[in-house]
Amino acid sequence: MRERSAGRVPTATLTGTALLLALGVALPLVFHAVPLGGRIFLPMHLPTFVAGLVLGPLAGLIVGAGSPMVSSLLTGMPVAPFYMVPMVFELGTYGLVAGLLRPRLETMVGGSPAPAGLDTAGARRGGRPYAAVTLSLLGAMIAGRIVWMAVVVWLAPLVGLTARTAAMAIAAIGAGWIGMAVQLVLIPAIVRAIERVRGT
Repeated sequence: MRERSAGRVPTATLTGTALLLALGVALPLVFHAVPLGGRIFLPMHLPTFVAGLVLGPLAGLIVGAGSPMVSSLLTGMPVAPFYMVPMVFELGTYGLVAGLLRPRLETMVGGSPAPAGLDTAGARRGGRPYAAVTLSLLGAMIAGRIVWMAVVVWLAPLVGLTARTAAMAIAAIGAGWIGMAVQLVLIPAIVRAIERVRGT
């Protein structure tokens, strides 16, 4: 899905972006049915990271920034701008940075391409090193969290919140460490499965 056509976006990329954007809206509805499920497992993040890693930075940005906005319009979650605006910047950063980092890290950690179809831990499959996926994921997570905190600090006084409230909101991101750990295990496997099906 990363292939480029001269002057236009491939249909598969458009379709994949739309599907992942829809998942970004639907998955939180499932996890929010469980107490603290959304805060702990961060379901909106998963389609965003997959979009950036598989479809590229533009798709990752669209899915990441679009998911909370579309979700707010269709489902009413997140409700307050203080929650939605930082999420738009955070998730947009996740998808964008993941998509930008992967091809660069592939050239750094890839080494010599292994024969197509090789499937061992840390090896390349069809010329794609999946170590780069994990490293891209980590880099995007760090960048997104930094952006989220910066936006919260900037936005809090504009909406009349105190520094204490902003500090509590920033501290709350620690609840998502379980979701981040799950993502580090699950997302590379999802990316590998998608690219195996596509034969890339």
